[in-house]
Amino acid sequence: MNEEALDLTVGVDGIKDGYRAILDTIFCSILVFDGNGQLIHCNCAARNFFHGLGIDPERAYFTRFEAFSEPMAERVDLISGKGRYIIELEGRQVVCNVHPWVIDGVRRGTIFILHESMHSNCIMQELDVTNSLLQEINIFVESSHDGILVTDSQGVVIRVNAAFERAFSVLRREVIGRNVTELIAEGLYLDSAALKVLETRETATVVLEQKGKRLIATGTPAFDICGSFTSVVVNIRDITELNDLQSRLEHQRMVAEGYIRELTFIQSQNAPGADFVVHSKEMQHIMDTIKTISQVDSTLLITGESGTGKEVIVNQVHRSSNRRDKPIIKINCGAIPASLFESELFGYEDGAFTGARRRGKAGFFELANEGTLFLDEIGELDLDLQVKLLRVIQEGEVTRIGGTKTLHVDVRIIAATNRDLWQQVQEGKFRQDLYYRLNVINIEVPPLRERRDDVIPLAVHFIEKYNQKYSKHKELSMELGKILRSLDWLGNIRELENLIENMVVLVQRDVLYPEDLPPRYRQSGAEVSACQVTVHGIMPLKEAIQQVESQLLCHAQEKYTTTREIAKVLGVDQSTVSRKMGTLLHR
Repeated sequence: MNEEALDLTVGVDGIKDGYRAILDTIFCSILVFDGNGQLIHCNCAARNFFHGLGIDPERAYFTRFEAFSEPMAERVDLISGKGRYIIELEGRQVVCNVHPWVIDGVRRGTIFILHESMHSNCIMQELDVTNSLLQEINIFVESSHDGILVTDSQGVVIRVNAAFERAFSVLRREVIGRNVTELIAEGLYLDSAALKVLETRETATVVLEQKGKRLIATGTPAFDICGSFTSVVVNIRDITELNDLQSRLEHQRMVAEGYIRELTFIQSQNAPGADFVVHSKEMQHIMDTIKTISQVDSTLLITGESGTGKEVIVNQVHRSSNRRDKPIIKINCGAIPASLFESELFGYEDGAFTGARRRGKAGFFELANEGTLFLDEIGELDLDLQVKLLRVIQEGEVTRIGGTKTLHVDVRIIAATNRDLWQQVQEGKFRQDLYYRLNVINIEVPPLRERRDDVIPLAVHFIEKYNQKYSKHKELSMELGKILRSLDWLGNIRELENLIENMVVLVQRDVLYPEDLPPRYRQSGAEVSACQVTVHGIMPLKEAIQQVESQLLCHAQEKYTTTREIAKVLGVDQSTVSRKMGTLLHR
């Protein structure tokens, strides 16, 4: 409204109906007086105001100005009056804005706009609160570490904060008032999240690369109380440092897990009953393999002669795995009668067969749930049981004999055999599909005679073991160690352990010598000693070679009768043997 004049663009006869309707929507009381001081119009708010003063609005029309309020009449001149007044009406303080009513430059009357002072104060207070909230919001937006961009419903930028300026190296005056499509086209702004929100009216997230920085932008649509789409708010976060930190944390986690695995493995080696002695390169390779496979649940097949320590390897794999705190169930497939094996393996329900326990019995698979199941001598298993075992391995489920309920089992299966399973497959004695299921990972344990470097460490280990068990103080002599290392050990580690236990128990003195061996071992040891080839003392290399050749030829002559046999065992030509033997005879 103009302070000088209010032109309602109506005729002299009165106010048009359209303007009456408009005036009725205004919450302030509006009174229109003509040039004679008579009321010719009042809006809805004014009529309600009259009711509050006890005046009938219908009778108020064409009432003179002075009749409404003496205080107002005293202070306002209808001919030239204008301005803002505060007056008292029936004990209520009212703010009165007076405007001249002008048509075609001629004053036709006066317009009064009234509202209570208290209402105005409330509005001002609300406005102050709103301004305070806006200031707080502005502080929050500007102090945010994340970049913020706001567009209207058409994609025109209406606000950005300082973090946005830093992230994209632009000034806000360069982007505000411009459409995001223009900014993207010019390379000032790379984010397409705002465009996606403008297209779909749904939240969108994109990852950006900006001048060596990795940013994540999330656009969110905003709606008014009527549900109309009004704007897009885009939050932009620099995740470069976060990604670097995450990478470092991941690296540290992997290093820590590696240390934990190594510590677990070392602890498992030193655990009571570990019996895992490694000295030869062959067993070192197996130990490295165990470190790797203990972290997975693949089925494992261990092969090798009897007594080579297959069960010790099974224990080591279990102790080094994530299942170390769960049970390990060991079954000798050759020791359980075939008629009982199925019920022992899968369990049975009450009344499944004559003699069945009341309430039934859990099978080995159930007992080993979340742990390890060791099937020793797997080559002894009947073909019909091989089919059922294959089904459990494939499906991870068992059903008790006499039962209908299927039980899920989480078991790592390790099998072992001293047989040639592949040969059994060729002969039709072992299922090929089960062989492949078991032989996902294979460890072949070499016999003790092929890893002689382990003999003395194993002997010392067993002496310590049985010293502790029987409260003895036995020690291994160097001479006995040489004999033990040279034997063939057809019974492998089991034979060596039995021999050591025998000597620890029976030998009276504390140091064990070759003569303390049982008779059959003494005979083998003597044969080995007799066949030993040695060089006595430090001497010229040529002389040492002559001594070795002489001893080899002498030992060979004692065992073989022809030069052809001697040449074959020594790996040389027969003529070479004949020539060197001739030289030996003339020395």
